[in-house]
Amino acid sequence: MTQHVAILRCMNFSLMAASMRIVPVFAQVGGLVDGTSKAMGIVMLIGFIFGTICVVSGGFAIRRGDTDSGKLSIIGGLIIAGAPAIVKALFTAFGLGGSTVDIGAF
Repeated sequence: MTQHVAILRCMNFSLMAASMRIVPVFAQVGGLVDGTSKAMGIVMLIGFIFGTICVVSGGFAIRRGDTDSGKLSIIGGLIIAGAPAIVKALFTAFGLGGSTVDIGAF
């Protein structure tokens, strides 16, 4: 216990606290929207790649003879890969077409 006290006394915490001033950083709304849009674009790209891999693996499963698993994999892969287009269509149908993330015209 006394060793810990001696170590703490050797370190001058008052100087450390004064040198590390905490400055609040406020994000601008435009920067936050742009960053979120780019992050969602990356998530959609990863989802598309994963969905494509699922469809291909479903095709290989059907070729091996496992038709039930293959069909489920293909349907799941199509839903995963097409999720951005499905969500965009739902947003447009419910009047929220001006969403932040744009996947292009389809």
